[in-house]
Amino acid sequence: MTRSDFSLESWQAAAAAVTRGRIVELGRVFHTGMPHYPTHPDFKVSLFRRHGDRVRGDGASSASCLWSFGGHTGTHIDALCHVSHRGLMYNGVPVDNLALERGDGPGDAADLPACIRRGVLFDIAALDGVNVLPGERVIGARDFDMACERFGIAIRQGDVALIRTGWAQHWSTDRYIDHDTPGPNLEGAQWLAEKGVSLVGSDTAIFEKGPIAEAAPVHTFLLMEQRIHIMENLDLEALAATGITTFFFLALPLRVKGGTASPLRPIAIL
Repeated sequence: MTRSDFSLESWQAAAAAVTRGRIVELGRVFHTGMPHYPTHPDFKVSLFRRHGDRVRGDGASSASCLWSFGGHTGTHIDALCHVSHRGLMYNGVPVDNLALERGDGPGDAADLPACIRRGVLFDIAALDGVNVLPGERVIGARDFDMACERFGIAIRQGDVALIRTGWAQHWSTDRYIDHDTPGPNLEGAQWLAEKGVSLVGSDTAIFEKGPIAEAAPVHTFLLMEQRIHIMENLDLEALAATGITTFFFLALPLRVKGGTASPLRPIAIL
């Protein structure tokens, strides 16, 4: 089984993790003014058509909304076309921005698969005995090994790996989008890839250890070299509070031609 394949075995492994019959939301509510990384547009919603603009003969009217936001704003999943290195895409062909805008480029959001997998939670904040990791905290391979031992995690091929730093608690503050944010380094990302995970995500805006102004080695490694998609801006607090580290994970991206990412509503079924 490859990381992107669906199989009866992978679904059965996910379903076997359900013991309580409870759904836990893992994504953020989208709202005007919500935090976003400075390099991406903010989120705005307005009424395009208001009640009373047109009243039908029976007295009824309707309203419709207009959304404006970047693909990497809010809880989202990165498409493979999100990053390039030295002018090349993940498949080794030269970057073609015009093709991407036309929806003809490789690895856009239209290619993002539905994700129905077993999920595992690496609660690194709990591992350190803190509510929130400090911004300078780097998460490496040893941390994942220790979390597996401490919390009884047995990661399997195809699992979805979620990393809790506690940073979600800064969501409504200026601290959330900070120069220093905790996250995995390249060694940590390599550990996850070697375990055969199919998808990764965290409760920060950039997943990997920030800042990434001059380099984003984890994004380059996961998206370009391993073809492992990345989720950002997750809210893992409610999941962590349950004490459960293995669960049924479900997420359905929007299939957008030319999209470098897709907004996402991920859930854990316990």
